[in-house]
Parts: sequence; C-alpha cells; structure tokens
Amino acid sequence: MAGIMNKDFDAIVVGGGPAGATAGLVLAREGLKVLILEKKSFPRFKLCGGMLTQKTIEFGQEIIPGFMSQMDTRGVIEASSKTYVIRSTDKILYKGRSKYSFVLINREKYDLLWMDQLKDSGAKVSIDRAVQVDIQDSRVITSAGKTYRGRFIIGADGSGSRIRKALAGKKIVQPPGSRSSALALETFVDRNAGGFSAHPELFLGMVRDGYAWSFPGSRKQVMGICSARIKDGRILKELLLELLGARGVANPEHHKIQAGILPYGDYEKKPGYKNLLLVGDAAGLAEPLLGEGIYYAHVSGSLSARAVLECLTKPDRCSDLYAQLMGRIISSMRKRLLFRKMTLGLPPSLAEKSFRILLPLLARKLEYKIQGPHAGI
Repeated sequence: MAGIMNKDFDAIVVGGGPAGATAGLVLAREGLKVLILEKKSFPRFKLCGGMLTQKTIEFGQEIIPGFMSQMDTRGVIEASSKTYVIRSTDKILYKGRSKYSFVLINREKYDLLWMDQLKDSGAKVSIDRAVQVDIQDSRVITSAGKTYRGRFIIGADGSGSRIRKALAGKKIVQPPGSRSSALALETFVDRNAGGFSAHPELFLGMVRDGYAWSFPGSRKQVMGICSARIKDGRILKELLLELLGARGVANPEHHKIQAGILPYGDYEKKPGYKNLLLVGDAAGLAEPLLGEGIYYAHVSGSLSARAVLECLTKPDRCSDLYAQLMGRIISSMRKRLLFRKMTLGLPPSLAEKSFRILLPLLARKLEYKIQGPHAGI
C-alpha cells in the first residue's frame, strides 16, 4: 500500500462498513495507529433495507458532531415516517404511530459518510482484500500480497467473514451461518410504478421464519423478502414478484433483484479470541426478529474499541472483556431469536393468526424495543 512504510499497527480492522468504521474511528481518535482493509472503494452497494431507528441516530450523534445535519447535507436521508403498517399481502394486521420517526436512508451515502469520518480521524485506509489470517502471529495477508501485523485485529468483514472462518477453523467459534441465517432478496422500484405507501410496511405470513418489507425513498421504493427457512432463491424470488404485482407494479420480472445473506440470529456468544474480535455481521449481530443490523454494527464496533483501549498492555485478555461488554446485547439476541421461532417460525397461516392476536397487545412494547433506547455504551 503506497504511503505506508511500516506494516505494524496497533489495530487492523478488516472491513470499513458501519462496524469497522466505528471501531477504527474511536481507536484513531485515541491516537492508535489503525489500518482499515476494505475490499471495495466507497461508495459501494450494500444489500440493506436502509432504516435507521432512534437508537441508531442517538449513537451517531454521540460519535459524529452534527450527525443529522451532515446526513441532510449529504443527501443520506431518503424519507422518514412515524407511521408504520404491519400486514399480510392483502390485509392490514396493525397500523401504528411511533414516538420517534423511522428514518429511511441511502445506504451507499450513509456508509460513505462514516468512511469519510474515518479517513479524517487519521486512520489509514487500504482498498485491499484480506485473504488469510495468522491467528498465532496476529498477521493479515492480503490479495495484493502484503502482510500486516496488528496488536489487535477486528473482523468487520460481513456475514461471510474471513476472520470468523479463521477462528472457526481452530474450533474457537462457529462458522458463519451455522447458527441461523437468512437468504434475503431486494429490489428497487420507481415509486410511481406502483401503489406504494409513504410509510414503512412489513409483510408477515408470506414466508416462514422471515418477512417482507416495503420502505419508501425519495424516488425509489425498497422491496425485499428474507427467510431463515427457505434457502432456495427461486422460491423467494417468486414470492417477491408476487408482492410487487400485488402493489400494482407492471412486469415485475423486469426489475433487477439482488441477493445476500442476512446473519439472522447467527450471533456468537463470545465473538472473538484473545486479541481478535468480531463485530457487526461478522459476529452475526443482525437483530433476530426483524433483522436490524446497522445499530448493532455500530455498537459492537464501539465496544470492541473500548475493549482494545482497556487491554493495550494485555492483548490476550481483550476478547474476554469484549464478551463481558457485549453480554446484554447477546442476551437480547437470544430472547428475540426465541420469540421469532415462536411467531414467525410458525407456518405462515398460523403466524398471521398469531400476530392478529399479539400485535394489539405487544406492538407498543416491540416498538420500544426496536426504536430504543440507545444504552449509551
């Protein structure tokens, strides 16, 4: 990498999305020598519904001065709504109004905002792919043939994390997707092409152990579907096309549909080993009920940085401290995964009936859990 002569760093962060950017930003601001290895130049596409909850916004305001105004200025925010609807394909199951707005964003611009903050912090960013991790010697080897050594290594490299695979190869953690993951499909549709609402909609009872979504943007509607039970993309594609047709979209098969893996309950109870830590999707930290990942990416990135800062003189104890700091989040993940299996995990017709009964009783509590509060950690 041009301009970097010394290949030893205090921390190497593999991945520059919200989790990696947060970890790198916090560490660089504390004066540590930080290297970010990111395989793609920003802005880059990321499969994501693109919704920010209130707790995510509160976190962003803690880390980035003028967070909301910067998002406004840079065109990150596509839409916002306090109203939301939960429905089946043809029936409204529940219509609610949140205390706080659900903010719909352009994910490419959002990630670029964090990457720019990261670069301004003094962290070094290299567009290079990590292809091998030497756990014992704390080294990362890249596709460009470069070798870097870090006192700490943070794996923020997504649901197919090479860092997690390296740890899994040593029987330290489970391989990516072994606990629970979902196949997700998503497409972007011109808002004038169908009968779309100006508020977010979730569709339950369409697919077992999953759901579909319709989120408004300034010009495009984000439509998607995911399932932890159905791993055949052809089946999910047909269901998504049916949903597009039901919303009045002509020739839905002409729209480009992209697929990805959502770590939908794939969390690790102890996401790391000694001086190697896993954050965000690499740690399986997508919320197991509705799949929210951005908040948990940010918070795990922040907590990993905190663990590093407190273990500078004792790197081998870092993962133990990180696991302690993550304890409340992992406990929440466990409970929400259980709730999902008891509701969305039912056959679709039973899931729809159960939500007809449960939503009027639990909607406010679920809304509170989804929107916040941010724990200030």
